[in-house]
Amino acid sequence: AYAQAKLDRNEWPLILMGDGPLRPAIEEKIRVGKVEGIDIRGRVEESVRNDVIRHARWMVTPPNTREDMGLTPIEARHVGVPCIITRDGGLPEAGGKFALSCTPGSVSELKELLEQAARMEPAEYARRAEDTRAELLADLKPLSIYLDRYREVLK
Repeated sequence: AYAQAKLDRNEWPLILMGDGPLRPAIEEKIRVGKVEGIDIRGRVEESVRNDVIRHARWMVTPPNTREDMGLTPIEARHVGVPCIITRDGGLPEAGGKFALSCTPGSVSELKELLEQAARMEPAEYARRAEDTRAELLADLKPLSIYLDRYREVLK
C-alpha cells in the first residue's frame, strides 16, 4: 500500500519496528520494488520505540491476522497519535472511533487511507489527535481501580 500510495516519501516516511517471520519477505518486496522512504529498524529498545511513536504523525497497524486487541494503537493514542488500522479483530476498539480504517487485506483501501492522511488539513489532524487521546483516557481506567474494587469485595 505504501509503495502504491502517491506520497512525498521525504515528508511521509514509513518506519517499521519489530521483528518476526514476515521481515525477510517485507525486505524482499521493498528491495525488488525499489520502494523509497522506508526505514526498517527491527527490534528496538522500549525507550526508542516510545520515542518513535511519540514523534509519529500516524500509527499504521494493518494486520489481517484476527488481532486480539492491538497494544500498539493504544500506545500511540496515549500520546495523541491517531491510527490507521484494518477492521481486524479488536483493532477497531484499540484504534478508537477517530482511526481511519479499512478492510483487512485490502491494499487499495489502505493506500487510499495513507493518501487521505497525507492530505488531511492541519486543523483536522490536530483535532483528531486530541480527540483520539481524550477518547482513550476516558475509556481506560487506572490499574488501581482493580485493587480498590478487590478491597471493597474483601470488606
